[in-house]
Amino acid sequence: MTVEPTPLQEGEEQRQPPPPSPLPEGKGEQARDNSTTGNALIERETSAAPFPSGRGDGGGGSSRRIAIIAAGVAFVAFAVWYFAIRTPEPRDDFGRFQGEWKLTVADREKQMPITVRVSGDKWTWLVGGTDQKRYAMTLRPDTNPKEIDLTQLTADDAPLQERRGESTGAVVLRGIYTIEGDKAKLVTAPSPLPRPTTFDADDGPPVWVLELQGR
Repeated sequence: MTVEPTPLQEGEEQRQPPPPSPLPEGKGEQARDNSTTGNALIERETSAAPFPSGRGDGGGGSSRRIAIIAAGVAFVAFAVWYFAIRTPEPRDDFGRFQGEWKLTVADREKQMPITVRVSGDKWTWLVGGTDQKRYAMTLRPDTNPKEIDLTQLTADDAPLQERRGESTGAVVLRGIYTIEGDKAKLVTAPSPLPRPTTFDADDGPPVWVLELQGR
């Protein structure tokens, strides 16, 4: 059954719902501002990193920077220390000969330990730890093969003299040498014998082999 609307009586007006009460002055703007601020806060919270820098992640970024800086400082300190105490590699044969050498004679099984101490142009032979002979060294590195002269000295560093017939002359070992890194080889012959010209002569003098012990 259909219910027909009751017709309006004469003089009656159709009732409308009352309009909403106006907000007090300033309240509308404040409400809009609050709404805008709330939306901005929501957006900021949504886009923010999970942890604040240097806090929620345990300060990992700062720790890495500190570690890198510390490693750099340690490297620089090591480089300064290394180059300060490091002995530079000698640039010439005279410098390469400086230091203490262990001397052995090639192809000789039994021999006493011999140490050769080179300081400046002076060679000191130590046999069993005792000074035996001293020599003055002269090098000629530009010859082929390279040449060395060892002039034996007296206690006051004067050349030792020996008589040769009617004359006298200095006692000199004339030889040839090679030196590379911590090893050197020499072949010498006493005056007045001629200087050797090769290291592998079958009937020549023995080869001295020197190994550097300290500089």
